[in-house]
Amino acid sequence: MRTRRTMLALSAGTLCLAGCGAPGGSNGGLTIEVADATAAPGETARIAVQASSVGVLTWQLAEIPERWQVAHENFEPQPTAVRESYPPELVWDPVAESVTGSLAVAVPNGATPGEYVLAVEAGTATADERAVSEATVTVEA
Repeated sequence: MRTRRTMLALSAGTLCLAGCGAPGGSNGGLTIEVADATAAPGETARIAVQASSVGVLTWQLAEIPERWQVAHENFEPQPTAVRESYPPELVWDPVAESVTGSLAVAVPNGATPGEYVLAVEAGTATADERAVSEATVTVEA
């Protein structure tokens, strides 16, 4: 009997620990990936975005000048709400299993050539779990 109890206890402990290695515990499915983009002054740089288990998506102009316009395009599924705040928020309610789309960065005429960073953050509906990815926008001469 002692052996049977020991095996049952070990099995139960193993099952309890099975999900512990994932970030965020059992809600470890939140991810965000963005791709770098290149554009010349006067053109639009399109940053591809892929996210999973996302409820809210935001972006901040980390190194991008404030006068540059950033817009969201072609998100599937479409967000259930768009909050025009700073930072802007795309909201999916309920949480979307998988989201794809792009952020269009309008590079103004006369923009200084170089590399600029756009930080994109995804969160769950509870706002406790966050994931961040940074895209580099390269402005060509």
